[in-house]
Amino acid sequence: MRIAVTGGTGFVGSHLVRGLLGEGHDVVVVSRGSRRSRNERLSVVSRDLTRDDNLAEAFAGCDAVIHLVAVIHERGQQTFERVNRGSAERVAAAAAEAKVPHVIHQSAIGASPDPRYPYLQTKWAAEEAFRGSGAPFSIIRPSLIFGPGDGFFTLVARLIRLNPVIPIPGSGAALFQPVSIDDVVRCHLTALERGPSLRVQEIGGPDHLTYVDIVQIVRRAIGARFRKLVRVPIRMLVPPAFVMNAVLKHPPITPQQLRLLEKNNITRIDAMQQEFGFDPLRFEDNADYLEDY
Repeated sequence: MRIAVTGGTGFVGSHLVRGLLGEGHDVVVVSRGSRRSRNERLSVVSRDLTRDDNLAEAFAGCDAVIHLVAVIHERGQQTFERVNRGSAERVAAAAAEAKVPHVIHQSAIGASPDPRYPYLQTKWAAEEAFRGSGAPFSIIRPSLIFGPGDGFFTLVARLIRLNPVIPIPGSGAALFQPVSIDDVVRCHLTALERGPSLRVQEIGGPDHLTYVDIVQIVRRAIGARFRKLVRVPIRMLVPPAFVMNAVLKHPPITPQQLRLLEKNNITRIDAMQQEFGFDPLRFEDNADYLEDY
């Protein structure tokens, strides 16, 4: 098949593009940058999804579009509204115009219209764009994704290395369901083979883990067993989070992310088996990649 991937140069996108090429598909990466490829089955189309309305041309002749573009923290014009909602609306409309047979949108567990969580609210709005576009669609909602190049777990590893004590925001009791990037790619490939599901499919790993559990696993993986864990009330972390968000290009935490750390990010333990027919990898058994971060 000929597959267009938006956000194909990001964490998930780069792994997915390799997986698609490995399965023999032709891939069109749609991204803001421009670069040349030596792979004859890989082409790059330069488009800014937050403002470019000429996307149907990029999708013409494609058997599927996989939409991955999103931001987890806002910076300048890269806001949740512009990127998460706006780009999805443009991609959905363009895919319908180009009569693409299948559009896969990667959303996030917890996506909802609740305005208390703007990131999740705009992910919900993105889903609504695809549901209402008229283009045949599938929506995949993963929990936190781990693997080489990820943003969350590698950041935790760096924070543990740099600090003699490890701050635990709030109670640290919120639950997460880390899912391997390899399994996420496998789900996308399976979704392509099956065709449009016309519904949301949630995926996660085989364990529900608290933030404290995750820190303990990362601590063991990088050989920092003797770092001390200290619980810090969320209200004490909000002011420095605001400052870091204002002055740093890549802040370790933002006020919105602090709020998300208080919210469960899980689905059924057997969700991967039920939705895609295979057993997912465990984070604890596959965290050794963090030794390099």
